[in-house]
Amino acid sequence: MSLRVRLTLGTVALLSIAIAVALVTAYFVVRHELRSEIDRSLKSRAATIAAVARQLPAGGLEPPPLTNVPRARFGEPDSYIQFVDRAGKIVLRPGEHVRLPLGDAQAVAAGRRGAHFTEAVAAQTHVRIYTVRTPGGAVELARSLRDVDSALGWIRDVFIAVLFLALTATTALAYLVARATLRPVAQLTADAERIAATRDLRAGTDERRSDELGRLAKAFNTMLRALADSLSAQRQLVADASHELRTPLTTARTSLESLERHPELELDQRQVYLRAAISELEEMTSLIDELVELARGDVRPPDKQPIRLDELTEEAISAAKRRTDRDIHAELEPTVVSGAADDVARAIANLLDNAIKWNPPSAPVEVSVLHGALTVRDHGPGVPPEEREHIFDRFYRATGARTLPGSGLGLAIVRQVAEAHGGTVDVETAPGGGAVFTLRLPIVGNVQEGQHPSEPNSL
Repeated sequence: MSLRVRLTLGTVALLSIAIAVALVTAYFVVRHELRSEIDRSLKSRAATIAAVARQLPAGGLEPPPLTNVPRARFGEPDSYIQFVDRAGKIVLRPGEHVRLPLGDAQAVAAGRRGAHFTEAVAAQTHVRIYTVRTPGGAVELARSLRDVDSALGWIRDVFIAVLFLALTATTALAYLVARATLRPVAQLTADAERIAATRDLRAGTDERRSDELGRLAKAFNTMLRALADSLSAQRQLVADASHELRTPLTTARTSLESLERHPELELDQRQVYLRAAISELEEMTSLIDELVELARGDVRPPDKQPIRLDELTEEAISAAKRRTDRDIHAELEPTVVSGAADDVARAIANLLDNAIKWNPPSAPVEVSVLHGALTVRDHGPGVPPEEREHIFDRFYRATGARTLPGSGLGLAIVRQVAEAHGGTVDVETAPGGGAVFTLRLPIVGNVQEGQHPSEPNSL
């Protein structure tokens, strides 16, 4: 069953219930009013009979002479009347031959029950009976409900016709409204099918509506743009990776082919070719590792938890000192951030490697973790202003870095880690020369030395 049909049926069902409840309520209100009018006329006649009975001389237990009961005046509804004494004897008004059902009239005459209304069929006529006690017994007054039943039957027929017409009109209207409401959904579905067939992610759907469906269309277009950007970035990554891998692979292949073609080379010369091939293969391995890291970060959200930024930085500094034997000065304030330890450690290591690559051997690399931010400063040539907006792009190589080893992916990984953690990374020129890279991550808090990240902050 389509959504349009479900909406139509749901709307019709709700409106049908509302209309039916309204009509049934109106029917019973009219029924109550019509019967209340009859009840009032019966009570009025009973009061007249009681007044006549009180004016008659006391007759003991005998019923009052009903010949003294006046007929209804012109324009007033007449009624059947019969008197019932305490013994159950029935006395009819002269000229009347129809007896009303006795019911509880004897109990009313004996005073065991109060006045009340009942309904019965007398002489094949549906009547309303009012039984009330009078001197000497009880009087039963009845009025035919034929006119009331006829009026109620006509009202029922009219209400059924109204309900049928209302349901017909409601069904048609609900179908038109559902079709108009779901037209943007149908258009969105057609656009999605067209995009799936043509693979053209830039061709979105109409988002000019201001309602919820307009928001859905905007979200759909935003998703398409994000997907298109992701696919474009993937294609660019593959193209750039192919280009970057081609150079070390070609160099290594050339060195190995030279060894194969010239077996007469001396050992020293052969070692030169082998070292060149190994160096290129190591660079290619590093490039592949960084590509894998980038791809893994694109598809896997970080598993964030409280981690000590100062401790991760201290471990990265120790590893860099062992690997490069360079001087690194550190000022580390105990700080807890929210992040994935492995990813943050990789970003810190990349910033240190970048600083060591540019820093003169005679000057120290300066590292600090203060106020929840990691800063790494080198004393190299710095980053020219025109290159700062591209320094974190994938495979971007600054003008002075094109002769140095590296893939141009280290700082791109740093930015990816920062953005995945809801943080930022930027670069500025340091006073006196050099570059300052600042990595900011969401802070959980500062802690005292030796305090575990999960323990309460004592500061």
